[in-house]
Formats: sequence, structure tokens, C-alpha cells
Amino acid sequence: MGESVMAFGKRVQLARRHFFEEGKRPVGLVPEGVIRSWERSRELGLATADRRVFNPIARHEKSLVEERNRSLITCALPEMERLHQSLGQGGWALACIDTQGVVVSAVCGSSAEFRVLNSIFQVGRNLSEAAVGTNGPGSALAEARPVVVRAAEHFLDEVQPFSCAAVPLFDPSGRLAGVLDATRMNDGEPLALLEVLGTAARAIEKGLLAEMSGALTLGFHYRRDLLGTPFEGLVVFDEEGGLLGANQTARQLLGLGCGDEKEGGFEQLFDCPPDMFRRALAGRLESAVVHSDGGLRFEARFQAARAGSVLARLREGVQRIHALASSAVPAGGCVTADPGDGVLDPVAGHVLHVARRAFERDIPVLINGETGTGKEVLARRLHADSSRAGGPFVAINCSSLPAGLIESEFFGYEDGAFTGARRGGAQGKFEMARGGTLFLDEIGDMPLDLQGRLLRVLQERCFTRLAGARLIPFDARIVAATHRRLDTLVAEGRFREDLYYRIKGVGVCLPALRERGDRAALIEALLAQERGGQGGPVLSAEALRVLMSYRWPGNIRQLGHVLRLALTLAEGEVEIGLQHLPEELLMEVAGPAGRSATARGGDVCLRDIELEAVRAAMARNGGNVSATARSLGVARATLYRKLRLLGLA
Repeated sequence: MGESVMAFGKRVQLARRHFFEEGKRPVGLVPEGVIRSWERSRELGLATADRRVFNPIARHEKSLVEERNRSLITCALPEMERLHQSLGQGGWALACIDTQGVVVSAVCGSSAEFRVLNSIFQVGRNLSEAAVGTNGPGSALAEARPVVVRAAEHFLDEVQPFSCAAVPLFDPSGRLAGVLDATRMNDGEPLALLEVLGTAARAIEKGLLAEMSGALTLGFHYRRDLLGTPFEGLVVFDEEGGLLGANQTARQLLGLGCGDEKEGGFEQLFDCPPDMFRRALAGRLESAVVHSDGGLRFEARFQAARAGSVLARLREGVQRIHALASSAVPAGGCVTADPGDGVLDPVAGHVLHVARRAFERDIPVLINGETGTGKEVLARRLHADSSRAGGPFVAINCSSLPAGLIESEFFGYEDGAFTGARRGGAQGKFEMARGGTLFLDEIGDMPLDLQGRLLRVLQERCFTRLAGARLIPFDARIVAATHRRLDTLVAEGRFREDLYYRIKGVGVCLPALRERGDRAALIEALLAQERGGQGGPVLSAEALRVLMSYRWPGNIRQLGHVLRLALTLAEGEVEIGLQHLPEELLMEVAGPAGRSATARGGDVCLRDIELEAVRAAMARNGGNVSATARSLGVARATLYRKLRLLGLA
């Protein structure tokens, strides 16, 4: 059992009295890191009553911060959004802070409970120790290590209502790149987020490495099953085998210090056959066993860059043209692709490869698929794998904008363009996407009059703001997505034919979840993602059968919600069973008998399924209640309650 809330509060208040009133060092009352941070904050001239956290931020500061940290934001934001799907319901807000202590990106909830956190984590807010004293991200920056700060452990009185955990981020040279932070209102409970944040931090660092213009990336680990995960060591080499960068895991395994790149290369770091590097660089070697210079044995994977030299780039260009010209596209002009990380249908690898190549040559990609199949995920993946990955990814949902605001949202406006317009005007999404990717989601719902202006921009590669005359160059790659059949809309006169052919360079159709042959692997991958790198219950055979048989009208998004709910209901148990799944899944999979039973009474179907599952488990275990409870992944008390409800006690 952890320390009680009351005991924690008394201990910290005693520490504050010793330190701030009596001038004593409160050893043993709060962590040493907190004491050191208090000392630094006091030396910086801060007072505990200072009001510093909620000061207003200049408007121009946000754009300057985002421009300065574009690469960090690009790599961090997807991981923060993924993490927030698991932590957001617990009241956690996530923020990325640069080396100066300034917030560069944040993912908070939109409900009332996040109002104060949204105010704190505004882009441009300085959270360094020099600015606001002891706090999670500021202290993690100061000491370059993971930090937890709770309640009154903060230096300033005004931030004592919060608890935060923060981990440092390191760039490919091993230097501090920033901090990943999670903060929520304090409830007095201990925080156990550092491992989850550390996993996300390693994924962000992997993204920073991927942005380097290296010729060969080598991933390695003692365990083969950890290759390709955030836990592997990663090193990036140039065409001559010189070391360009490495993540923290690789530096620890190889004994590399910060900034040691100039002293090492492939031959100095690894004791391998002389031709191994050349074979890997040429793409003829994908995996091997390598030995470090100190004799350590690692499983390794190699990934050669798309272009390693001038000759290679020319050869790559010729191959790209031939690939695009000769790629077979099924009838109807669509190919199949999958946005999932590491989980692909058998044919999806080739067609995703084609989509990537088309996108890299600035050929627009049109993604079609049902709601929840992952159209935006695929668009972000195309962006991240392209030479535009360092630029912004700007998404617009064409179906969610009021008709009167669409044009100003797209193209921006000048000062005085309309009543209520911001003084000085504002950028539109097309301007914000400069140097990156513009994602037009649900483009089939775009009004006809705006379709004409969009076509003009794509043809002329420039536009003007509302009420403006200055031509603004358009420099972004286009990915569009829709759940509608645009060819049908064209035939009905509801979508411009010339725009349709302009945005459809390559058509990519995402299969519905019920049509995918890799559902089992995808379910396991999403379940692992929902666990957030932590252990938890596994799917029972009965639960997996239901998930495999369900038709999934909401596709991957719905599956993610179901797995998140199941993990919540099965917390502390060994397995996810039928009792942890939503009733609508069980009723549909039960078949005609179950559906007719449902028509007779709302919960008859669920009761019948539970009854059958419990009877079968009791029979398998010879009536042994303890063994049955273990096999179903429930506590004995839960099983006894079910037996009583089902009349089997």
C-alpha cells in the first residue's frame, strides 16, 4: 500500500517549514531532486508567493516558437496524441517543452476540467525553473533526468494544485532536445507514469533520428523481438560509414558519450565482415548478427536510405518512374493500403510502397475508406515517410466547417475583411502548410463553389487571402480523403470532374476492418498500444472469437474504444472475458437465436452467452471454482456472483 494522502501532505508541509521558514535542509522528507530544485529556485530570486504561471503570452511568440521547434513538434505530436488517448480520461494533459523551458506543443482535453491546464500549456509559456521554480518539466530540464513533482513539492504556491511527471528528450547527438511532460490536478496519489512517458520519449527520439539525411540506419538489441520498437538501439551512418547520430539506448550499449560521432564509425563500433556495410548500404542485407567492438552480440536490422549518393538518387528517380508507370492498379482505379504500424494485409505492402513513391514525387494521393479505417493515420504516415517530414502536417475536415467560414479557414483573411475579423488578419490552412503536407479530410463534402477555387489554387500554385490582393505561393503536398464514391458524385454533378482528376493522382482504398485478413494481429497490436507499454490482462479465446466475428461498423476507431473499455473493466484480472465486452458485440455475434432473444428481452442474449461461457469453463475444470475463475480471468468473488445470478451457485 502506498503512503496516504494525509501523510504525504503533512510530510511535504513539514519539509517546506524546515526549508522556507527555518533555513534547514529537509533531508528524508522530500526527494533530493526536489530539495536541489528548491535551492536553485531560491538562488534565482523567486518567492513562493510569486504569480508567474498564468501571465499572458504575446501572440507573435507562438509562431516564433513553433518555427524554431518544427522538427521536435513533428516528431512529438503524434506520440502525444497517441498517449493522450490512454491518459486523457484520467485528467492528464501532455506537453512538449524545448530546451529553453518553453511549451512548443500540448495535447489537453476540451472539457471544463482541462480549462486551467489549457491555460498553463499555451504554446510560448516558459516553464523553466528560472521562470516558475520547481516543476516537472523545468526540473527535468535542469537535471536531464526523469522527474516527478507533486502538489506542495512545487516551489510556487500557485501551482501546488497540480502533479506532474516529466522525462527528458535527447537529440541524435546525445544532447538534450527538450522534455515530455504529463500533468493533472493533484489527487494526492503517487504517480507511476515515468515508464509510459519514457517509452513515448524513445519513440520521439526515434523520429528525430529518422529525420537525419543518413545513408544507412542500423537498429540493434539483444532480443530480436524488440527490433523495430522504441526499445532498440539506433545508429545512423553516412555513405562512408561515418556515425551521424545515435539514440540513448545505442549510446548506452556501445559506450558512446554525447558528441562522440567524430570519433567513431561503422568499422570502429562493430566488429563485422568488411563487406557487411557495403551490402547493407546497397539494400542487399536486411538483418544480421553484429558484434560490438567490445565483443557484445546483437541482433540487427538494416534500413538503407532512399537515396544515398548522387548516382543512387538518379537511379532511384528512374526506378520510381518505372514503378509508377508499371504498377498494376485494380479495376476501378483503387489500390489497397493499411495505415497500421507494422500490421499489413498481404497486398498492402506493395501498394503502400506505390503510394509513398507517388507522394514523394508530389503526385496527389486520394484515400477512400469507411469511417474509422484510419485515413488520417495513413496521411500522416505518408507525410512522415517523405522528404517533407520536417514541415508541418495541416489537416482540414471539409465537412465540419460552417459554410461561411470555409474560405477564410482555407485561405486566411486580411485586416477588416469582415465584422469580427482579427486585427492584422490571419493565416489560412493553405498558408500554414507551407513546406509540408495539406490533408483535406472528407473532401467529398466540400461545397461546389469552393471546389472551383481549390482547383484554381492547385493549378496556379498561388492564392490570395480574403479581401487581399497579394499573391501567396502555395507550397504543400496534397492528400485528400473521403468515405464517399467521388466518381458517383461526379456523375451526379455534385463534385467537379476536373478537381476529381486533379486530386486523384493515386487512389488508395482502405479496407474495412471486417474485410481484413490480419484482424487478429491488429487486435493484439491495438491492445498492446492501449496498455501503453504496461502489463495487463490478455484476451481470452472466447473474447477474441467475438472480436473476430463482429462486423465493426466503426472499424479501427470503434475497435480501439472497445479494447480501451475492456482493459478498464478487466483491471486487476488475468484475462479479458466476455463479461468485459460491450453488449452489442455479444448480441450480434450470438446469431439469430440471440437476436430473437434480444427482441424478447433486452439482456437475455448477454445472459445466455455468459451462462454458456461459465458452464463450459466449470465443465473444463471439473466444477473447481478457483480453477474456473482463473481460466475466465475473473476473481473468485466475481465468479460466485455470476453463478448466483445465473442460478448455478
